[in-house]
Amino acid sequence: MSLAEWKEKEREQRQNYIIEAARKLLALKGFNEVSMDEIAREVGLGKSTLYLYFKNKESLYFAVVLRGIRIWVEMVKEGVKKGNTGLEKLTLYGNVNREFSNKYPDYFRLLYSPTSIKKQFDRDKMNSSEEFREVRELFKEIMSIGIDLIQKGIDEGQIRPDVDPTEAAILLSVIYNGKVNMGDWAKELLENRGIDEHRFAKDIGDLFLHMLMKH
Repeated sequence: MSLAEWKEKEREQRQNYIIEAARKLLALKGFNEVSMDEIAREVGLGKSTLYLYFKNKESLYFAVVLRGIRIWVEMVKEGVKKGNTGLEKLTLYGNVNREFSNKYPDYFRLLYSPTSIKKQFDRDKMNSSEEFREVRELFKEIMSIGIDLIQKGIDEGQIRPDVDPTEAAILLSVIYNGKVNMGDWAKELLENRGIDEHRFAKDIGDLFLHMLMKH
């Protein structure tokens, strides 16, 4: 390995370390409550050194959520391959989304939280970020997969023909958004019924499929 390759590898490893540290802090406290000083202290770097890797906190935030959604997209693509019919693939699609939220709760909260990128930064700043543009395209890719699977189910006669695939896929996203951001009072009501977070997520998926299926 040449000196240049070694330095590039070292830079990439340190950048990954920064992203991981930022992920934990941002998910725990939220964007507004985390400073670059705090992130620098967490990774044992000077603040000026941190800015050599990320020009500002927004850039670091986008890098974190981009890493998360890349993982999500790959999980979805691999997961739906295991099904044959549109309905089977749609069921797997829901299962994978739930698996992602369980396995990577920090990423899921950052992607769906009320302190998400669309509410934190002005439009010009978001559109000027290459990372944000990729996040947006990957979100659309996940949605497009769901839309195509619903249409496949309609074409195969397993899903009601009056269902609009785009509307249904967006509805599912809105439901999961609401789940992440539901109030403590709602969580308390569920807990009183003996329904934990994992069961609630599964029940959401089952109910959604029931709404779509022909009976």
